[in-house]
Amino acid sequence: MTSDLEPTLTFLNGTTTVGGVQALARVGSSALCFDFGATPNPAGSLFSWPCPPPEDGSLAAHLRAGMAPLVEGLYDPAQLEDFGGGVRAACEPMRHEARLLDGMPLVDDLEHVGVFVSHVHNDHCGLLPFAGPHIPVAMSSDGAALHAGLVDTGHLPGTPARVRGLRDGEHLVIGDLDLELVPVDHDVPGAAGFVLAAGDRRIAWTGDWRAHGHAPERMTAFAERAAEVDVLVTEGTTLRPDASPVRPLSETELTERVDRLLTGTNGLAFVTPYPRNLQRLAALRDVAAANGRTLVLRPQTLALWRSAARHGLSGPGPNGEGKPLAVLAVGDAPSKSGETQVGIEDLRSDRNGFLVELQVPDRWVALAVGAGPGDLLVHCNGEPLGPRAAEWTSLAAWVQAPGLDFVWLDSGGHATPDDLAWFVEAVRPRAVVAVHSAYPQLFPRTGSPLVLPRRGQSFPVSRPAPLGLGARGSDAARTVVPCA
Repeated sequence: MTSDLEPTLTFLNGTTTVGGVQALARVGSSALCFDFGATPNPAGSLFSWPCPPPEDGSLAAHLRAGMAPLVEGLYDPAQLEDFGGGVRAACEPMRHEARLLDGMPLVDDLEHVGVFVSHVHNDHCGLLPFAGPHIPVAMSSDGAALHAGLVDTGHLPGTPARVRGLRDGEHLVIGDLDLELVPVDHDVPGAAGFVLAAGDRRIAWTGDWRAHGHAPERMTAFAERAAEVDVLVTEGTTLRPDASPVRPLSETELTERVDRLLTGTNGLAFVTPYPRNLQRLAALRDVAAANGRTLVLRPQTLALWRSAARHGLSGPGPNGEGKPLAVLAVGDAPSKSGETQVGIEDLRSDRNGFLVELQVPDRWVALAVGAGPGDLLVHCNGEPLGPRAAEWTSLAAWVQAPGLDFVWLDSGGHATPDDLAWFVEAVRPRAVVAVHSAYPQLFPRTGSPLVLPRRGQSFPVSRPAPLGLGARGSDAARTVVPCA
């Protein structure tokens, strides 16, 4: 597909924050918004868990706070009916000179608009409840199954939009834009990026990715399919001035470590995984069984896994080849008949029989069963996410006070600086854009010019030299180009 109009990229959010990437690829009156979440932390957004948005008028509040793209026709008109269904009127109070949205672009001349969601993490999909019922929302087929499972089990609100799950290599055409879905390796099922044909230009977006997870070969395949794109947009989450040079564990290494820990533990064993990393849950189930233990999940976690599987999620399901799995039955936790339930007395009487998911709301269980020295807690990328998180101090207290043996096994979802450099050199783009990072200026040197867009800025995807730069080479490798 070709167009005489020059494609443009506009970066609306997520340029200097982890999460909340919102970019707009456009040719003429056709546009694709990617991704569609909000920055999750108070330092980068006005609404977050300490300060939630209002229940009534939440969309208008997000628009006024600069947390949602100012794009007419993108949203559910019913949620803007107090403003005639329009974005301009809803955010008008904050668009005057020196107000919050002064200078932020408002796009109001599109005929075709769609949304791409790279994966089902809230900072990439959290705006879906606002999308209009006429809007095509593309994600991978596994991402769509997981999203449906999260909605079914109350973990996420639904969306009025038309969610379309795409298979590997499947295309979605939005006016003059042609999107091809490309899977990536991340710590949640269904993560994917795209290669986008915009007129006669090509743009690639990785979403969040890593090269040490369940399927690192996906990143090699992505690099081949995105080879020599005009612009590569990639995350840079791990870039920090105090970043550790230690490489994160692979998923295989993490499982092997848990196996050795369980073999050496004569007592209670708890684990804190990330509940949406369903492949890791399957690995924990299997390694627990190999050590004569049953993995015991929170009812909410097991319900999500079962629901996503019912919606067609590929990969291991909760009922894997006779490996035992149970649900933690404590307090008023919901459970279904027919599930194997494990309660406080079961844990007390069979201290070597289980590996128990222990998330923040259920930490009291450790006290109820008398956990102490010799009992094990393995923290593997559940909440809190790491020592920089405010809640880490509380976790330390819960470990130290009863005297638990604590092991932190880190196999996160984001690319290391070395992997970022490897990937860019493998793709050889005409320009690389670093987003989803608090320190994008620390992106490693490569043979491609680095673009650091400021929030709200646009640039053309031009040839032969994107952004007015010269050809790639030693000079380009040292070039950092803020968007003009």
